[in-house]
Amino acid sequence: MNLDPNADPGASRRPSAEVAEVARAVEDAIRQLARMTVDRSSMTPADVDVVLVSLASGIAALRQATAQLSDILDQARNDYVLSTDDLTESTDPDFTLDTARLHLDAVRQPAVEIYRHLDAAHQQTARLSATDHAHVHREDGESYYPQAIVRPRLEDRQPPTTHRLGQSRGPAR
Repeated sequence: MNLDPNADPGASRRPSAEVAEVARAVEDAIRQLARMTVDRSSMTPADVDVVLVSLASGIAALRQATAQLSDILDQARNDYVLSTDDLTESTDPDFTLDTARLHLDAVRQPAVEIYRHLDAAHQQTARLSATDHAHVHREDGESYYPQAIVRPRLEDRQPPTTHRLGQSRGPAR
């Protein structure tokens, strides 16, 4: 607890608690996205494109975040006395920490590949437009499509975001 009378009252939360909270929010958002895309009947390619841009941007930051988490684990050697619990095969905390860091390092290259695939999909879907067919039956029972109803792209219906949707920010380096 911070006893400094000039300190910000909101600063009493530990930054590590905020990081964990953001990580849980990311997990919840991805799960919600998976649930929401089950019923995809109202989504157009333009709607998918907007989602792809956001996913690519998030994955680009994943590489940096995992590198920073690995650095935090490495610094823990100097900042803390580490020990392992009885549920791990190793009793050496340095070995356990190094193993965790190797797993985090292994995420970096696949994150770049996932970003590239999401961005490539975005580059393709950004070129699509969708029209709904007004399916009508004539008196003789034949079907025809007298007109197409154009559905505007999502970014044309909403205010622009802080970055331009057609430009990718790329993976963090």
